[in-house]
Amino acid sequence: MHASSVSAGNWTGFMNVFNNASGSQGSYVFGSAWGVSDLKTTVSNSSSGTIVGDQLVLEPNYNTYTNSLTGSDADRAFWTDSTDGGVTPGPLGNKWMDANTYEETASIAVPSYTLSGNVTSNNLNTSLYTAKAFIKVLDPSNNYATVLNDSVTLPASGPFIVTSNLALYQGKLLQVGFSMNGLNANPVNAASNGSVGVTITGVPEPSTYALLAFGGCAAASLRRRIRRANA
Repeated sequence: MHASSVSAGNWTGFMNVFNNASGSQGSYVFGSAWGVSDLKTTVSNSSSGTIVGDQLVLEPNYNTYTNSLTGSDADRAFWTDSTDGGVTPGPLGNKWMDANTYEETASIAVPSYTLSGNVTSNNLNTSLYTAKAFIKVLDPSNNYATVLNDSVTLPASGPFIVTSNLALYQGKLLQVGFSMNGLNANPVNAASNGSVGVTITGVPEPSTYALLAFGGCAAASLRRRIRRANA
């Protein structure tokens, strides 16, 4: 379901999968590193060493539904709302997906972090999906538990900003990026489900740029560890 490269430019993919509780997030099933494109995130611009100026388009996940059609009955029953045990795929998805596209830093060494940008396009069906910008801190010494999760829902258009005080989290793992939450989707509904386009305009702390460069080197080994990106 997620065979392509995990990274795209500065960005890494991670998917948390939950059961479908009547169209909302149910019990946790699993989480693992995914290819950024398999999350259904498109990185159209990414500059080495900084995420400022990076452009991304975020969409609901489709590949799980699509791949299940050529899989087993169990695959179709798991990923679609089949009513006959997967013999026939259902018209809709059947798992709640928390898709995370983020830049990762191995060890926090700055007192604060601000992620800001602009929503350049947005026709997302917000009755079905929620897109957010986030700053997260994970604790490697505690099974990568999420100890900070600051986020804002992306607006219909215009600027967004997330700021976190990191004074209490020095040395821990930082993830900065975007999430898309909602059911995995049938690609025939892609037009009505919509998407969100964002451009990152600033990461104001002067020392953050050195932090990002260090994070890019360390992330490759860390992203292979399966961990849950949401508390």
